[in-house]
Amino acid sequence: MAEDQEKKDPIEFWNAILIALVTVIAALVAWRASVSADGAGDADYAGLNAVVNREKTDTLAAVESAEHARAFAAYRRYRQTAEILAPGEKANKVAAEADALADAKLTLFPNKYMEREGTYRIEREMGTIRSNEARTKDLDPADDFEDADKLRDKTEKLLYGVVYLTFSLICLTLVEAFQGGARLMFLGGGVLIGIAATVYAGVVEMHP
Repeated sequence: MAEDQEKKDPIEFWNAILIALVTVIAALVAWRASVSADGAGDADYAGLNAVVNREKTDTLAAVESAEHARAFAAYRRYRQTAEILAPGEKANKVAAEADALADAKLTLFPNKYMEREGTYRIEREMGTIRSNEARTKDLDPADDFEDADKLRDKTEKLLYGVVYLTFSLICLTLVEAFQGGARLMFLGGGVLIGIAATVYAGVVEMHP
C-alpha cells in the first residue's frame, strides 16, 4: 500500500514523513525548553535560599561576636582594676574580686581573638563564623542566580527553535495545498528551515 502511494505521489509520501519527523523534533526541543525552565526555577530558589542563609549567618555572627567583644571589654576592665589596685599581689580584697571576675569573663569569649594591645578582633571572629557556616550551607547566591539567568536564556533560545520548527511545519503543510513549482518551493523551504532549526536547537542544547 505504501509502495503504491509512493508511486502515485512520492512528494506527498515523503512530505508526510517529514511532517512527522519535524513534529517529533519540535516536541523534543519543547521538552528540553521545559526542563531548562524548571532548572532556572530551581536555581532561583537556591539563590534565594543562599541569600537567606547569608543574612542569617551574618546576623548571628554579628550578635555572637558582639557578645564576645562585650565579655572581653568586661574582662579588660576587671583585669585593669585588679592591676591598679594591687599590682603584683592579691592581698587587696577588691583587687582579688576584680581578678576573679576577670578570670570568669575570660571563659566567655574565644581567647584567640585577643590582641596584645588590648583589643578584640571582632571582624576576624565574624569571618571565621561565616567560613565555618559556608562549609555546610550555601552562602553565595551569585553563582545560583548566574545559573538561573543562563538557563532562562537557554529556555528562550530553545523556544525560538520551536518557533522555527513550526514555520517548517507550516511550509510542509502548505505543500499539499499547491501544485507544480510552488509545491516544490514550500517543500524545499520546509526542509531547509527544519534542518536549520534542528541544528540551531542542537547547538543551544550542547553549548548554552
